[in-house]
Amino acid sequence: MVTLSIVLNTTKKTVKEEYPVCLRITYERKSKYVAVNTIIKHSFYKFKCKKSEWKSATIEDGGFGRFAKSKEDFDILNDLLLDALNRAKKLAKDYQRKDIDFTFDMFINELTENKNDKKIKINLLSAFYTKVIDDLEQQNKIGLATIFEDTRNQLLKFKPNAKIVDVNLKFLETFENYLRYERKNKDTTISVKIRNLQRLLNIAIEEGLFKRDNYPFGEKKYSVNRRLNHKTKKRSVPINVISKIKNLELEKGSALDLARDIFMFSFYTRGMNFIDIIGLTKNSIIDNEIYYIRSKTKQPFYIPINEYISAIIKKYGVNGDYLFPIYNDKIHVTLKQKYTRKKTALKKVNADLKEIAKLIGEPNINLTTYVSRHSYATNLKHAGVATSYISEALGHQTEEQTRTYLDEFEKGVISEFEKKIFDI
Repeated sequence: MVTLSIVLNTTKKTVKEEYPVCLRITYERKSKYVAVNTIIKHSFYKFKCKKSEWKSATIEDGGFGRFAKSKEDFDILNDLLLDALNRAKKLAKDYQRKDIDFTFDMFINELTENKNDKKIKINLLSAFYTKVIDDLEQQNKIGLATIFEDTRNQLLKFKPNAKIVDVNLKFLETFENYLRYERKNKDTTISVKIRNLQRLLNIAIEEGLFKRDNYPFGEKKYSVNRRLNHKTKKRSVPINVISKIKNLELEKGSALDLARDIFMFSFYTRGMNFIDIIGLTKNSIIDNEIYYIRSKTKQPFYIPINEYISAIIKKYGVNGDYLFPIYNDKIHVTLKQKYTRKKTALKKVNADLKEIAKLIGEPNINLTTYVSRHSYATNLKHAGVATSYISEALGHQTEEQTRTYLDEFEKGVISEFEKKIFDI
């Protein structure tokens, strides 16, 4: 008789003191272990943990060892483990009912063969998400892949076993409520996730996995524009606050000092985005100008290097290839590693900017790198530049208008206006 159990295989220790979760197959006093990840191939989860995060099966559990509550997403992981155990038990019963001679190799091969996964990949929403994410990463579309990954993670917590065909009007309304009331997301964040799910369904339709007649989006069905306020609130601070930030005494070389320099650098470089700032290299400096291609729009920009920009560049000395010490090409080699580094660095910089807001006596200001971009545009308008030359908030009308508004000035004219807001 075959005995099956989900166990933590402590004979396979890893460097992080985590052990793989396995299916233990016992037959005639001999046992073999099969990593759960080879059974649940469609899952992006890694089935391993520390001893403290594992609860071994008791006699009453029927071999169902599981993750303890201290393990992140333990409930989702345990549902997947139970499914794997039940699949193995069903296969064992089939062997017994059909009087098939048991061998470990045959049983394991049948349990882990691809035909099971193909069926899952057609049905499960999370599995199709994983496939699309893998495709995007192979195309080096790391940012877009991350958006898909974030949405998939929320859907796994919302309904881990949801199928593609389950996505209907009620599903979308319930998911929206889950994001708003359980996850405490704002409309802008909810909008991103719902639109991403809409994009996934469009891909599913193209691949024949979802019927176009059942498409739940549209003005008379689920309308993102009608239901959600997806516009980002404009944020800027007056010039006196910029002055406080600039003149705040901070320890040189500290994290707060770096955050302040990045904020001011964005302000001095006509609202350059964080991702473009940290990607600047010494090769970006050409004829006393900074040349870069904006990552969001793929449009080229030339920024004159004034005394304020020059001082910040000299401060960091351009020791490596990058103007700011965020990326390290020896560590951040792949696009995914760079993207992850960008996210963690941005989170840290924005947290430090909030601390700076407190230090200048403005604790109610939600100070971020985004604020610098909008403050440049707003204060430039207050300095006398015609609104026709500057989008109401930099880049928030059409990207072509954003890119070209500075080109309307003769060379050097815009710099005269900038002196009014930079010399603070």
